[in-house]
Amino acid sequence: MGLINELNDIIRSDPKAFGGVSDYDFTTKTGFENIDYLNGQIVTLDSGEKQLYTGLSNGRIVMIIGKSGTGKSTLAMQMGYNIIKRYENGLMYIVDFESNNTKERFRSVTGCSEDYYSSHCTILRDGISTESTLMLLAKIKQFKVDHEKEISVPNENGIKDPSTGELVKVLPPTVVIVDSLAMMMPKDIISEEEMAGGMQATAIAKSNTQFFKRAVQICNKANIILLMVNHITQQVAIGVTPPTAVINYLKQDEAISGGKAAIYVTDTLIKITAGTKLDADKLWGIKGFEAKIEICKSRHAPAGRAINMIYDQTNGFRNDLSMLDYIKACGGLKGNGMAYYIDGHDQYKFKLSNFKEKFDTIPEFRDIVTTYARAYLKSSIKESDNVRIEEDQAKAKEEATLPEQETE
Repeated sequence: MGLINELNDIIRSDPKAFGGVSDYDFTTKTGFENIDYLNGQIVTLDSGEKQLYTGLSNGRIVMIIGKSGTGKSTLAMQMGYNIIKRYENGLMYIVDFESNNTKERFRSVTGCSEDYYSSHCTILRDGISTESTLMLLAKIKQFKVDHEKEISVPNENGIKDPSTGELVKVLPPTVVIVDSLAMMMPKDIISEEEMAGGMQATAIAKSNTQFFKRAVQICNKANIILLMVNHITQQVAIGVTPPTAVINYLKQDEAISGGKAAIYVTDTLIKITAGTKLDADKLWGIKGFEAKIEICKSRHAPAGRAINMIYDQTNGFRNDLSMLDYIKACGGLKGNGMAYYIDGHDQYKFKLSNFKEKFDTIPEFRDIVTTYARAYLKSSIKESDNVRIEEDQAKAKEEATLPEQETE
């Protein structure tokens, strides 16, 4: 083993030549408990301690897809704001190819103050292109790497350096939203005055491929969470054979704009499907819809899992109502329309019409709702059987005793 260890030391000690070692998968919370746990995982450490990861992986590409009007841009803005607001040096940039995002809408769905928006959030619109977006990522990376020591913070997963016992430090997340991938184009095509056909589409696809190939390592190095808003389009079948699904958990006739490279490098792919419409004079007392949130692809959590979220047309996706809806689905909501309460806590009774007010103004009530939702959500996360098998085998070996030797 001596020579092998020597080789290992050589590789690990020269990151410039061979690449840096990456033993940790840090995550950051999106502020939506239902989504964070839906994309969660439990890892067993050698010590036997269970490490819970929830949210999105740091420094990765995340794609939010759905049909028009399903709240894709809203979810991206809310997730981005919830991520950066926990960090003093958290920043967010919205590359607005669709020219649909405004400061007013951003503040409406996030609750962000004007002062905070001015110092932490920027919407880029004029003169943007695939190249300018890549330059944005590169500039963020260079600045953060140059100032790594000054701005790094302890990771929120509680992971400690085994040699020092201190929390491993990470760069604070920077969120970049591209809205949308379907509209992102290279500079030379944007400047063309005449319409083009297949050649233009091929050029855009090649440009996207180069963009994603370069963006992956940039984002990973500088903890840039790249949120790509994208559209689900109709995949047209040719002949009698139904088309093959672009990716598991998409329907056969559903396609995604932006080319295959975008799908390959995406760490987490979130699909939104609009469901039952909600009226202001019924059930939740809001105008909006129930949305099915599905993880179609994830590097560290099982794909194909889905959960409901409540979408409010005025305030965007609602974390409070979405948690309550999940508690209700799990049987933890008791009472009736005149007086609901969380199982075991009938001292806090409420109606759906005044739930938000109580949730916002009574800290003890808010803690009860959040604690119950997290407990139900955590119980839905499945741990790898492989880890438990190894644990059981190691434990059995440790407890095994050899029979006593017979003596003459």
